[in-house]
Amino acid sequence: MLPPKPADIPALYKSALAAPPDAALQIYARILLARPALPEVHFQIGRIHAAKGNLDKAEAAFRKALALKPQEPAIWQALAAILTGDAARRLLKDAARAGIALGGAMDVAPVFALISAGKAAEAEAKALAIVRAAPNAAAPAYALGAARAAQSKWGGAYGPLDTALTRDPANPDVMALLGTVCLKIGHPARAETLLSAAAQAGRDVALSQAELYRETCRMEDAEAVLATATSTAPKNRVLVAEHALVLASLRRTKAAQAAADRAVAAGSKSGPLLAQLATNLSEAGEVDAAEAVLAKALRAAPDDPTLLTQRAQLRQSGGDMVGAEADLARVIYRTPPFAEGLRAYIAGRKVAADDPALPILAARLEAPGLPRRDRRLLSFAMAKAAEDLGRTDDVFPLLDRANTLMREDYPYDFAADVAEVRGLLSDFETHLAQMDSEGPDDPVVFVTGPPRSGTTLVETILSAHSRVTAGGEMSYLRQALGVAQDRLRHDDIPTSADFADAGRRYLVAARRRSGAGDVVTDKAISTFARIGQAALALPGARFVILDRDPRDVGLSIYRNMFREGRHRHTSDLRDIGRFLRLQEAAVSRWMALLPDRIHRVSYDALTADPEPVIRELVAFCGLDWEDACLSPETAKRRVETLSFAQVRQPIYRASVAGWRKYEAQLAPLLAVLEESVRLD
Repeated sequence: MLPPKPADIPALYKSALAAPPDAALQIYARILLARPALPEVHFQIGRIHAAKGNLDKAEAAFRKALALKPQEPAIWQALAAILTGDAARRLLKDAARAGIALGGAMDVAPVFALISAGKAAEAEAKALAIVRAAPNAAAPAYALGAARAAQSKWGGAYGPLDTALTRDPANPDVMALLGTVCLKIGHPARAETLLSAAAQAGRDVALSQAELYRETCRMEDAEAVLATATSTAPKNRVLVAEHALVLASLRRTKAAQAAADRAVAAGSKSGPLLAQLATNLSEAGEVDAAEAVLAKALRAAPDDPTLLTQRAQLRQSGGDMVGAEADLARVIYRTPPFAEGLRAYIAGRKVAADDPALPILAARLEAPGLPRRDRRLLSFAMAKAAEDLGRTDDVFPLLDRANTLMREDYPYDFAADVAEVRGLLSDFETHLAQMDSEGPDDPVVFVTGPPRSGTTLVETILSAHSRVTAGGEMSYLRQALGVAQDRLRHDDIPTSADFADAGRRYLVAARRRSGAGDVVTDKAISTFARIGQAALALPGARFVILDRDPRDVGLSIYRNMFREGRHRHTSDLRDIGRFLRLQEAAVSRWMALLPDRIHRVSYDALTADPEPVIRELVAFCGLDWEDACLSPETAKRRVETLSFAQVRQPIYRASVAGWRKYEAQLAPLLAVLEESVRLD
């Protein structure tokens, strides 16, 4: 082999970089005949041998490169990646003396110290610097992902952690954290694989596994994981408190209360834990137990405004307006008045001009230094009061202020919603439409539509039937379908058995919450996007869609405050209009795909002449006629939506065409409603 001419070496080196490994080695060997002291060539030879598993040859090549260019970090890092044992430890010491970052545990230790000290943003900046210094090492990528995860930057944490696991595939700490991040970003299938592997390697991932099981509608599995974890760590207040909350969701009230007592004894704060315990009990259908827990908490803190307001709202949902107002009186007449209590008081009644709460509300809104959240809550409350009093000119300035604050705190991404709906429709049409359903054929009636479109009224009409139990707005369908849907998103096509399993998990959760009714109703808003998936999982399910004038719906949405962080489109008139058009486009597609499974109810027709509409609805649901369905206000059910007061009245039409009163203010909504959303 003849050495090349010096002028030809750059071109040869470039061709070697693009050549297959064996051909590249031949080119590099020829270059070394002419220039034996080129560190870049020895480095590339080392990389090829390392990739082929020839570690002795790789080490020899890297050490030649290092001797020729001792301050090049990439050579040190490449050598560190193939050494083990004493050789690796000696190299680490040599690198430290040379001031070279290898991206090992010692280099990233300060990052994790900052995270432990609560300085995650500072930790992220330090980790980024180490990643730049050691771009091919696993530990810096892990540290960067950990720093971002500590700030709840889940999407930003995923990439570095995925890179770290690729470089260090057996690292259980990376598996554990990446599994948690996958759960947070909606990738439950991979989360389960990673968390299971981390647990088998001895890492404590019980909390993340329990969250995974909760979020995929497997509450019994969550309880089993936490029971095992708390049996080995009975003084771990976080684990014990979480176990109490899961037991509450399973309606195991005595066990939940006992676990909560143990958590408090271990150091959990009693008030917040009991408040959350009451919430979980109430959501599970154990309302009496929830009130008992709140009573216990209030015995220890009788003037706690948060606990009093929570109990008042629980009583409002059950129709106990007198008890609710007694609780709220204790928080709105304190100094300063409790903002959420004032809002709940105004929301639960028709405000009169002489209502003693009005001057309190007005004065608090004008108070200097009013906290941002209080201003938002009280602006919604004052808008409601102004509406009740007929002061229409005051309504929208208050609503605009309240919704602007809500939008700033909880921004909305319409494009993300469109992408999700498109994906769900495409998944069904491409992969699922031809599947045979193997799911349980139990009767479930999903009542869906936009918020404030009449879904609560229709569910209450059905719940007046002796065979029907209202489940309310449940999250179980989305959770139960999560794993199968996630597999579709990542090119792992699920089977009909996967959807059948989702249907069974849904039914267990829905019946546990709703009780022993033959037919369960579910009015989750998000159902409109996944009707096909639900139909596959639950072949006995029927879907009722509410149609109401979108102008009335848009107005009603804008003037009501929804739970913080949910229904984020509701704080901007244009976003409301776009979302309504998205729902309409999705429902139209589902109607074309599954016409026999879907029934549309016109709110205008229902309120104008209820009986024929209700008879048709009852028949569609496969129920025999019962006259009680004509008097939904007599149905004995809890209502935990914004309609808790309205549904206790006979069917009325007072809100039909109410948008005309605010036509000028609704101009942004009306303009968007002239547009359409394409889903193809």
